[in-house]
Amino acid sequence: MAEQLKRVMLCIDNGKLSSALSTNAFNLANSFGAEVVGIHGYNAQMHEGAFRVMEPTLPSEYQQEEVLQKQRSVHNELIKLGMEKISLSYLKPYEEFFQGLGVSYRMRVEEGKNYRAVGSLIRQEKGDMVVIGANGFNGNSKGYLGSVCLRVVRQNDIDTLVVKKGFNRTEKPRYVVGLDGSACALDALKSAKLFASKYNAEIHMVYVFDSHLHKDIFNTLKEAVISKEGFNFNTKEQEKMHDMFIDKGLAKVGQMILERAQLDVFAENVRAMDGFSLVGKDSVVPIETRILEGHVYKEICNYAEQIFADMIFVGRTGRHYVDGMGLGSTTENVLRYSPCDVFIKKNKEYKGWEL
Repeated sequence: MAEQLKRVMLCIDNGKLSSALSTNAFNLANSFGAEVVGIHGYNAQMHEGAFRVMEPTLPSEYQQEEVLQKQRSVHNELIKLGMEKISLSYLKPYEEFFQGLGVSYRMRVEEGKNYRAVGSLIRQEKGDMVVIGANGFNGNSKGYLGSVCLRVVRQNDIDTLVVKKGFNRTEKPRYVVGLDGSACALDALKSAKLFASKYNAEIHMVYVFDSHLHKDIFNTLKEAVISKEGFNFNTKEQEKMHDMFIDKGLAKVGQMILERAQLDVFAENVRAMDGFSLVGKDSVVPIETRILEGHVYKEICNYAEQIFADMIFVGRTGRHYVDGMGLGSTTENVLRYSPCDVFIKKNKEYKGWEL
């Protein structure tokens, strides 16, 4: 996403989050001068299959093949027509809302497996950003993601805002940006900066390292190599050196990444003040940096919860990107366990910096 955001794809299903979704889409469209395209996918074939499964339960007078064929034909026609109208009815109420506020709004529906139909509409419209709810009609427990949301995010490489509670416009918002030195994460920071300048928000740049993971791997390796006959391994000394390197080295890498990100995104207009940096000539975007230790996705989510963040910005993939990777594991887990909305930045062709 950049200043030229032109088309916001709004995924509406008439679920509990629909109102928050429309508010998010309006705020984006109003701030960037974009149009909103309301989209919905309906799965008529699923209902046709369900009707076939239920046929044996029909009264005996309906069990003759000729009668069944007629019922199937009538039912299928009604389902296709009816579900299209239902889908449009989900989108129609927002037409007055958007147009009344001066935002261009169109509606598109398509038949097919829900997430595939949504993906097809996104590609047809060449949208710049997708706004979608974390879940539809089912569940809101911690860690739960709706199947349509998860599949749309996994299979469509586009800037995506996954809504869990909606924009906070009444107070100064807080944005958390997860940084790992990857190109995607850097672009996520650029988007966070753009959002912050529009919505008067503060940015918290976070780097997380997992020293326990490295120590566990080292211990496993140690046990493997020490069991080989004749191998000389100074366990205590090697452990001490390894732990010092991991604890201090990874923290140092994090510091380098955060400093490099500030220079790349905020250029020379950065100065420290009471733990914060004030960015830009007019000092409109306050930022804070944090280096945390632990499981990466957990620490990002925990930190966001501690500061009552309004949104987490992450890259679609990280430094370990390989061709064909759909969604990074850290990003997926942040998406699952985040206490707030999540902005996922689309992929880049390269992995990131050489520090």
